[in-house]
Amino acid sequence: MRDQKANTLTQDEIAEITNIETGNIDYTMPISTEMPPVEDQEIVVIDTTTPPVEQNITFEQQMIIDFYQAVNTIDMSTIYTLTDGRLEESNVFKTYYNKRWLSMFSEVILAPKVVVSNIQEKSSIDNPDIKNFTYTLEYTIARNQQKFTEERSTVLIKK
Repeated sequence: MRDQKANTLTQDEIAEITNIETGNIDYTMPISTEMPPVEDQEIVVIDTTTPPVEQNITFEQQMIIDFYQAVNTIDMSTIYTLTDGRLEESNVFKTYYNKRWLSMFSEVILAPKVVVSNIQEKSSIDNPDIKNFTYTLEYTIARNQQKFTEERSTVLIKK
């Protein structure tokens, strides 16, 4: 912990690492800290303070972005609309996707909150109604300005 305090970032350094206009992260910076993958948690936030950037993204990729934007703004209605009924009933979902927990999480991370980037469709089974995606999430804890990077995956099922 003592060594991590020596590596705290200033707001200028954070702005240099994070290209807020595009939401892309410069992964060449040695300061970023990788967080071990966590299978049961899916708490992520997207920066909603900057205007959207024109990109060629698919409908499914936009749904992933919309979900995390809803998490960022703690829009519970959208979160539940975009979540499968069985997942909504899981203990993990009830624990991490409740308004109180999301509010506490949002208060301890720095803007631009958690940035979603590098959304890629993985090859999947032959059913066109089921699509697998991987993506990267990044956020910075305000207290010690420690940056976390998480590799995530999700399955989108067309109903």
